[in-house]
Amino acid sequence: MMMNKIPEINRARGYFLYTADGKRYLDMALDGGRLIMGHRQKGYGQALKNAIDKGILPGFPSPYAHRLKQAVKALFGAGCHVYLFKSEEHAKAALATQGLEHTLWRPLAFNTDTASSVTNACDPINDPINLPIIPVLPIPAAFAPGVVVSKSELNLAEEPVSPVILAGAVRALYNLKAFLADVDYSSWEKAGIAEACKGKWRVELPYLYPLCTRDQYPAVWDAFFEAGIILSFDYDTPSILPPELSDGNRKKLLKLLAEC
Repeated sequence: MMMNKIPEINRARGYFLYTADGKRYLDMALDGGRLIMGHRQKGYGQALKNAIDKGILPGFPSPYAHRLKQAVKALFGAGCHVYLFKSEEHAKAALATQGLEHTLWRPLAFNTDTASSVTNACDPINDPINLPIIPVLPIPAAFAPGVVVSKSELNLAEEPVSPVILAGAVRALYNLKAFLADVDYSSWEKAGIAEACKGKWRVELPYLYPLCTRDQYPAVWDAFFEAGIILSFDYDTPSILPPELSDGNRKKLLKLLAEC
């Protein structure tokens, strides 16, 4: 298993992981895309601490549920309907019990293969597919509630969620809104990311999907790991480019993408 090859991680910051002996890894797995803004996002830990200090840890009714729904609507539109669950898996199960399909929403998908960067990729509510959406929240999976977003009202029984979990999610979603407004991946386009990945990876900035077979992917993962880069552990989940890298790290990564 690829995760078993990772050494003990002592700390994390931005898009890098650090071992106790000082070795650094570029993290492009980012917890399945949940850490698109990098590790240790601003204010998230403090939001958890503030909620913990209030002493209400179980899932009692609290103002945080309303605040999280407002944060979701700030991203997807005031007219959408939002339903909260204890986890993403619980959200999927709730939809399945109603016979409803869903689609995952990942923030920012700029398709460089068609040379048409979409700067307003945060509008799935107007998606003509019109399915309920489960957002991949910018929160570590262990701390992430499940959220269902829908254009129409659904017959879903929500679950109680700890105010601590909700408080962190509120801060993370407002962080994401600011991140989406300011982030710029154009440096990757200028560096030739589409050309480097041609035939090897499908590029939807900042996401990279392997074009190798599922059986070939572990060898590709190993090659990157030996170079100090951690790709997604799941073939079906994209790896993620950081917005900026030093010139040296960028060149190394582009070389690996072209070769593997």
